[in-house]
Amino acid sequence: MTLTRANVESILVNRCGAYMEAVGMAVTIVGTNANLNDPIGYAIRACDGSVADYVLVTNADILTVDSDDYDKLFDVAELRTLESVSGNYDMVDITVGPRSEKLNQLAQNLEARLKRLAQQVEDKYGIGAPTVDSGHITLDFADHNEALPT
Repeated sequence: MTLTRANVESILVNRCGAYMEAVGMAVTIVGTNANLNDPIGYAIRACDGSVADYVLVTNADILTVDSDDYDKLFDVAELRTLESVSGNYDMVDITVGPRSEKLNQLAQNLEARLKRLAQQVEDKYGIGAPTVDSGHITLDFADHNEALPT
């Protein structure tokens, strides 16, 4: 079976739809959901695929990902989708007199989920892990233990 843009959207909406709706993001599954262009495109690039247009990811772009990397594609796209949700969520707790609304609970749950998913993506695929390069320094001098003048 060939993976399509609509298939990827379906998986992302199943995983993130409630959060997406909470911030007013579209949850359509027709292969052209504008709110999912960035997450899907980002995930394609993370899987060593390529996108022709960053603003409109297509079925042809999905085909640049090797089928062995589909799970990676879904997980990375989910992480990026939830990061987009987090960036768009602006509800806070409200207290007026005796009435109180705990609107920040969704943000707290989302933050915990983001941390777990980011760790999972890092552990499974090495994405997000810090990289360290090392080298050496050559000073090109010799120490002869010469006494300093007094």
